Amino acid sequence: MKILFIQKEGGIFGAENFQLNLIPALIDKGIEIEFLRLYTNYQGGINGDFIDRLNSMGVKTHQINIGKYPKLSALKVIKRLIEEKEYDLVHSHLIHADLHLSLIKLFLRGISCPWVSTKHGYDNDFTAKYGFNPKKQGLTPYFLLVKLSERLCDRSYTISHGLRNFFIATKATTAEKMDLIHYGFDLPEITTDFEDPAFNVFQKQIIIAGRLVSFKGHRYLLESLAKMKDEYPDTGLVIAGSGKEEGSLKKLVQDLGINEQVHFAGYSKEITKWMYNSDVVAVPSISEGFGVVFLEAFNCKKPVVSWDVPAGNELMKDGETGYLVAPYDTQALADKMAYIVNHPEEAQKVGLEAHQELKNYYNLERMTKETIDFYESALI
Repeated sequence: MKILFIQKEGGIFGAENFQLNLIPALIDKGIEIEFLRLYTNYQGGINGDFIDRLNSMGVKTHQINIGKYPKLSALKVIKRLIEEKEYDLVHSHLIHADLHLSLIKLFLRGISCPWVSTKHGYDNDFTAKYGFNPKKQGLTPYFLLVKLSERLCDRSYTISHGLRNFFIATKATTAEKMDLIHYGFDLPEITTDFEDPAFNVFQKQIIIAGRLVSFKGHRYLLESLAKMKDEYPDTGLVIAGSGKEEGSLKKLVQDLGINEQVHFAGYSKEITKWMYNSDVVAVPSISEGFGVVFLEAFNCKKPVVSWDVPAGNELMKDGETGYLVAPYDTQALADKMAYIVNHPEEAQKVGLEAHQELKNYYNLERMTKETIDFYESALI
């Protein structure tokens, strides 16, 4: 089986890490993978770390500058590549790749093999306001593009029930056309070697890791921490990550009077050490298509607390493999975090159960097998 992956890439984030795990696993199963990277000069430019990593795996890569808006010349290059290489399948990821293949189908008489698509998430602007509430979805350009690609592709799958249910409820697709394959990774084993006092800023430490963007819910977490300040002065929060919300979050810390309880770690390549040396990982996102941060915390055997919304309530069972809190109730979140850090034996048990769930289900072997099964069904 010979497959072309297509994706716009301007940095290594969730979907890119997914590719870097899945592609070598598929190659090990005898599947030939080539990768078409769509790029722009204003975001990423040509080549880069992602392409270097793919090439080091022996993956043949192609690159096309798509510019800010779709161009007929780029569409023709993509179509010609697909026809000349005689792929068995084309597999697109994210909205830009879906758009370009949709336009080829509409205006250039399609492509010469089946096209499947993975939906790794949804419009960040929408989910930052409404999560995965289908009743709030109108006829926005993003939604119409998703609906168009779903009509034109042969099959698709999402990475979570929450995301799949949203697409079906909004009538962007149908249950018959869209499958589900959860992420699964073989994360490196974490040992006591990761203990490091440099990553333990507070006596009782909460950590949130990820981009500083609105839908990640940092504001809720800070408001909750402010409610804990007087009763639990030994509990603090590490914010690991960078992004456009950094300035407003630092101002909120000042306004709430919790400077001594918050440490901004900035962008860090040592997220695992920050998690391992903390007591609880907080994921107060308004919504997550999946949330690899959950698996990273499970791997560190640390309890996670999140809102009772997708994907937290899909990946965790409350009180067994994690902790769920009524959405956006900052007092309830404060109470739950205080409970977790002050009941370390129970928290440790929950972290261990989450780690077992990671090993038993959210593993690379299961994801790879389900992906190959999906490919085979698309070729029937």
